[in-house]
Amino acid sequence: MDILVGQSGSNQADGPKFKFNSRQILFPQVLNVVRQYVFEKVEFNGVDHREIGLEKYVQQIVERLVDAIYPDETEGEAPLLPKIERFRPRGSTDDVLFRTVKPCKSTKKSHISHVVLDSTIWEGRAKYYLEKSSKVFAYAKNDHLDFVIPYSFAGVMHNYRPDFLVKLTSGMTLILEMKGYEDEEARVKAEAARRWVKAMNNWGEMGRWEYKVCRSPLELKNLLANLSEEN
Repeated sequence: MDILVGQSGSNQADGPKFKFNSRQILFPQVLNVVRQYVFEKVEFNGVDHREIGLEKYVQQIVERLVDAIYPDETEGEAPLLPKIERFRPRGSTDDVLFRTVKPCKSTKKSHISHVVLDSTIWEGRAKYYLEKSSKVFAYAKNDHLDFVIPYSFAGVMHNYRPDFLVKLTSGMTLILEMKGYEDEEARVKAEAARRWVKAMNNWGEMGRWEYKVCRSPLELKNLLANLSEEN
């Protein structure tokens, strides 16, 4: 199963997004967006509103807004596109070979002989449903695949490594995350993954992609069926 490797999280066309716009035009627009965000999303809980000017809060707001801003393609802005690693644009499960002391389960639909279980309950059940589903053509646990999605959190760059890559019989490639809870960093990871998928689908050279977070292994069967129908 082929995968894309490289700087895939930025997804921006080369050059600043608003390269030809003057600051005096952009600043009022950004200011209005920030004011709306603060009014709708921020709960002060009795704290002085000026506290929002502290660096730790400003950093969070900037990260959330930057992640939420997409090019307006209807106005001629360049669409999101992935940055491809020049010398290794594609990876493959053919390259996977490693040893581990973690629990494992053998596979039939995966090109990799075993699924490494970081969570024996959640990922073990996910493996079961992926093997049994008639909608799944092939899948791989994202372990030693070099498939990561860059994201920024608290002013620091990180790499997000989703749990599974799934090739559906419809031809769609699903990036699957098994997670029973959601914190602030998990939301940032999910937004980075959605931008990555948007960029991949705009590029169009590796078929259609989708990203989903499954909150319970029991929901995975329906999730796979619904994706197949949508496609």
